[in-house]
Amino acid sequence: MSIPPLQLSTDQSGTNLASDVVDATDDANRFSWAPFLWFTPAILILFLVTLYPTIFVIWLSFQKTKYYDLVGFAGLANYVEVLSSSEFWDTTIISLTYVAGSLAGAIILGMASALVLNRAGVTGSALRVFILFPWTLSMSVVGSIWLWLLNPSFGPIPYVIQKLGIDPGLMLGDPGMALPLIIIVTAWWSFPYVMVMATAAMQSIPKELYEAVEIDGGGAFVKFRYVTLTEILPTLGSTALTLSIMYLTLMTLIIVMTGGGPLGSTTTLSFEAFRGTVQAVNIGPTAVVSIVVLIVNVALGVLYTRLTGRVTG
Repeated sequence: MSIPPLQLSTDQSGTNLASDVVDATDDANRFSWAPFLWFTPAILILFLVTLYPTIFVIWLSFQKTKYYDLVGFAGLANYVEVLSSSEFWDTTIISLTYVAGSLAGAIILGMASALVLNRAGVTGSALRVFILFPWTLSMSVVGSIWLWLLNPSFGPIPYVIQKLGIDPGLMLGDPGMALPLIIIVTAWWSFPYVMVMATAAMQSIPKELYEAVEIDGGGAFVKFRYVTLTEILPTLGSTALTLSIMYLTLMTLIIVMTGGGPLGSTTTLSFEAFRGTVQAVNIGPTAVVSIVVLIVNVALGVLYTRLTGRVTG
């Protein structure tokens, strides 16, 4: 007895569907190491340049050394020595002052430049290229330039101040002026980065928002407060995070301009960690200082993430 053509077609379709389901199930249950192998080089590099040094420094903070030779296990002695030292807390205050001052100066200058040049058309584009010049220089070059500009004997800036009838003092040689001058130089070097990020964020703001404010009778300040600043705040948050981490770990500018002096007035935590690694006999306390810098960096990341998260919802 022959099978009707319609029934034969139905049976073949059912067989093919069942075969496809079995193949899909086999593919889902089949485990492949290929995706993990693709990421193995990146994970290995990340471990070698980030995770391993961090783990080693944490382990070293519990050790007592004679230069780079391990002498014995110190336990929490290094932490007690560092955290109970008044010099450590003085250095921490200097570091936080340096970060906060540099960040405030960079954001104010960067925002002002972005607001002005964003309305300058073609001229603004040309001026942005010129203003970006400080950001393209290395820290050693920036330090050398400002070291000459601020030289109390033949520097142009002290000369102009003296011509105005004001005593410029020792400039970088004055413990009371050294840190503010370092902050000014750091803000001058890094504010173009803020300008670029703020300009990019401003150009993505819909013009309809400004038109709505104008219809409601709002002026320039209202536009800036409730449109510009609100829209670019997440970008400013991430920019501030990047700069804060960079400032906290910055050493080259301080090494070139002041060497941590005078009288330790420009010695930051990162510079102290660098100097301790090179000069100290027992580098265990230096490892503790490095861990403190790491913790502060992580705290800054969490803080700015929460702040920008509230803005973006």
